[in-house]
Amino acid sequence: GLWAIFALCYDHKGNKTELIKLDGIRKICRVMKDVPDSLEVARHGTAVMFDLLREMPESLMNVSEIRRIAVGAGMHEVVKNAMDQFSQSKEVMMMGQSMLVATGYQGDIPHFDVSNFAS
Repeated sequence: GLWAIFALCYDHKGNKTELIKLDGIRKICRVMKDVPDSLEVARHGTAVMFDLLREMPESLMNVSEIRRIAVGAGMHEVVKNAMDQFSQSKEVMMMGQSMLVATGYQGDIPHFDVSNFAS
């Protein structure tokens, strides 16, 4: 389900705006909190939020407001937990680190160490 949401919203301003209006960020955080042991939920939920939080020219919504909504929805907790749980997932670690830094997270941010991901 989360991957379908990502596919519908990626680079589509109207769908992103609608997802935010429908309280989608809070619902994604809830799913990530309720299903903490699924790498796919962590990866896809993180990807959707990462896409929503990035700065895009001609966005229909203010990215600062979207970030405020995400922090209020519990994004810091679920992203940090996903990073702790799936520290070997390059996608979760890279997107998570970027999101936590961009939204002013005050705790310890797990570090993405490229040496952990040798081919």
